[in-house]
Amino acid sequence: MKDASHVDLNAIEPLVRASDLSEYRRALQRHQSGEWDDERFTSFRLRFGVYGQKQAGVQMVRIKIPGGVIPTPWLKALARVTREFCEGPAHLTTRQDVQVYSVPLARTADMLEALSGEGITTREACGNTLRNMTACSLAGACPRELVDAGKVADQLARTWLRHPLVQHMPRKMKFTVSGCATDCGASSIHDLGFIAVEKDGRKGFKVLAAGGLGGQPIMAVEVLPFVTEEELPIVVEATARLHQRYSNRRDRGLARLKFVLKRFGAEKFTALFQEEFEHLRGLQQRPWQPLIWRTPTEAPVARTPVGVVSGHDNDAAVVVYVPLGLLTPDQLDRLHDIAVAAGVTQLRSTRDQKIALLGVAKSQVGAVIAGVKAIGFDVPEAVEDVPDVVSCPGTTTCRIGITNSQSFGLQVEREARESAATRKVSVHVSGCQNSCGLHHVADIGLHGMAKKIEGRSAPHYQLHLGGDAYKGEVGIEGPIVPARLANQAVKLLSAAIAADRQAGESVRAWAERQGKDGVKSILAPLDGANGEDLFVDWGDAAVFAGAPKAKGECAAPQVSTTYLSDLADDALINLDRFLTRGRWPEALKAGEEGTVLAVRLLLASRGVITEDGQDSEAVFAQFRSCAAAATADAINGFDAVQAERTTALVTGDAASYREALAYFIDTVGVLINQPAAPVVAEVGDLAAILAGVA
Repeated sequence: MKDASHVDLNAIEPLVRASDLSEYRRALQRHQSGEWDDERFTSFRLRFGVYGQKQAGVQMVRIKIPGGVIPTPWLKALARVTREFCEGPAHLTTRQDVQVYSVPLARTADMLEALSGEGITTREACGNTLRNMTACSLAGACPRELVDAGKVADQLARTWLRHPLVQHMPRKMKFTVSGCATDCGASSIHDLGFIAVEKDGRKGFKVLAAGGLGGQPIMAVEVLPFVTEEELPIVVEATARLHQRYSNRRDRGLARLKFVLKRFGAEKFTALFQEEFEHLRGLQQRPWQPLIWRTPTEAPVARTPVGVVSGHDNDAAVVVYVPLGLLTPDQLDRLHDIAVAAGVTQLRSTRDQKIALLGVAKSQVGAVIAGVKAIGFDVPEAVEDVPDVVSCPGTTTCRIGITNSQSFGLQVEREARESAATRKVSVHVSGCQNSCGLHHVADIGLHGMAKKIEGRSAPHYQLHLGGDAYKGEVGIEGPIVPARLANQAVKLLSAAIAADRQAGESVRAWAERQGKDGVKSILAPLDGANGEDLFVDWGDAAVFAGAPKAKGECAAPQVSTTYLSDLADDALINLDRFLTRGRWPEALKAGEEGTVLAVRLLLASRGVITEDGQDSEAVFAQFRSCAAAATADAINGFDAVQAERTTALVTGDAASYREALAYFIDTVGVLINQPAAPVVAEVGDLAAILAGVA
C-alpha cells in the first residue's frame, strides 16, 4: 500500500510562504510608526496567530497544527521558540494547536520567522478565519479508521489556506475530520464535521454542519449523507459561502454559523446547504491528492483509546498523558530525543491535550514509556489510570477570563491522582462561558463566573453534568459553587456518580435521575461556607476584582477595507471559474459582484457606509455622487468595466470584461492607499464662501 506520507502536500499550498513573513513585518512597522491604528493592526495580526493577552504589551501566539500532525523535528523548533521568545510552558489546546505566551509585540515577527524556517505556520490560527482543521487523536494509527483523518485535515487546511474567501468571515469557523463512526473529532460541536463512512461499496464522508458551543451551544445537523473525497473542498466552500451570505456582521455575538441554523431551522438550512453544494459542483478547486483508504480491523468504540494502541504495519501508537497539555522547553527537547531514538517521524496532538507518538516499533515501546516517565509524563494502561482533566488558560493570560481555570484545573488534576472515583469521570474547565475548555461536553463541566457574596464579587463556577461530544449532548446545568469550593464539588459529585451510577448508565442519565434537588443534596456539605479565602481565586494572591471589563479578541474587528478587498478578489476568481466551465450567466453575476465590492471598498475608504445586499445600482449611484471617491482614475476604471460588460453580452466573449474588472479592482487597491483628494469648489461656490466669511 502506498504510504500517504509520500504525498507532496506543498503541491496544494505550502503551510509557509516567505511573503507571509514580509507582509507581517511591514504591517508591524506600520503599526509601530502610527500609520495603522490599533483596530486595523489587530484585525491583521490575528490572521497571523498573534493574539492580545491580558497583560499589556505581550501576545499569545497560536501555532497552527493542521490535523494535529506534528513532524518530529517540530518539537525542537517549538522548544526553541518557547525558550527564546516566551514565558512559561507551551500549551497543547483543545483545537490541537500549540499556544505560547507573553511574547513582546516587537519580537513577534522574529518569532514567526523562527517558526517559518522550520515549516511551521501561525497563519489563520486566530481571527475571523477558517481556524485549525482538527482530526481524530489516533488518526494514522487507529485500527478502526477507514482513512487517516489527520492527513485529510492537513490537506483540507492547505486547500483553503490564504484563500480570500475565508480571510474575513463574519466570525471564525471550526472544522473537524473523523476516520470512523466513533467520531473522535466530535463533529456535532463544529461548524463543519466530516465522518468517514462506507456506503454501497464506496468510501467517502458524511457531513454535519452548524454546530458550536459557547454561550448558546447548538448541535450540528447532518446536511449531506455521503460525499466523495474529491468533493470535500466543495463542501468547505459551500459552508464558507453560506456563512458569508447569511451570518450576522453587525452583532458579533450572533455571528457564528450555528445562528444561521437557528434562524432557518434544520430543514431549511439543510436545503440551503445542499443547494449551494450543487451550485458549486464542477467548479475548479485547488489540486486534490488522492487519499489512502484502509479496511478497518476493529469496530468503532464509544471512546478514543489511550496508552499503547496497536497501529498499522505491526507497530504501535503511544499516547502520552500531559497534564493540561503543558510542556516546558526542556520537556519538548527530551520528547524529541525520545521520538528520534525510537525511529518516530511523526506525533499527533489530541483534543484532550495529550500527545501521541505514531509508528513506534513494538520493540521500542518499553523504552519510550520509560523515557516519557523520566520527564514527568505518563502512559496509562487504562482510562481510569490517569485524570481526564481539560482546561483553558483562564485569567493566567486571557483578557475575558473570569476565573483562573488553569490553576483550578491543576488542583483538580492533582487531587484526582489520589481519587479513583474522580479519575473515572472527565472534568473540563473554562474560565468563562465561551467553552474554550469544552465544559459543555464533559461528565463534569465548570465555567467561570462572578457572583456576589454579601455584596462582594467573588469567583464562582457554574456546574454542568453529563455532556458528551460523541453523542452530541450538552451537559445539564447544575448549581453554582464558589471557586474555592469547586474542587470539593468535583469530589462529591464524582464519588456520588461512582457509588450510585447503574450498570450502563451515562452520567447524563444519572444526573437526570437525581434531578436538581438530588444534585443539590449531594453538594449540601458546601452550604454555608464563608471566609476571606472565598474572595481569592485558585493560583491568585490578590482579592478577586470581579469580571474583567477588557474586550477580548475572539471576534476580530471588521475592517471594511480589508474584507471587501478579499471578497472582490474572490469574485474575480469565481468569474474565472464560471467562465472555464462555460457557465455564462453565473460568470456575469460574479463579475457584477466583484464590481460592487470594489466600489464599496473605495467608498468605505472615503468614509461612506454601504450595506451587504444593497442593490448594485444604488451602490453605483452613491459612488458617482461622492466626489472623494469618484476621481478620474476611479470613474475611468468603472466605466471601462461597464462598457466591457455590455460588449461581452453582445459578443459572448468575456476576456476583455474580465481584464477590465481585474484592472478596476487593482486601481481601487491603489486609490484606497492614497489620501482622498481635497474637493475643489466651483467659482460660484467660492464666491459664496468668501461672501459668507466677509
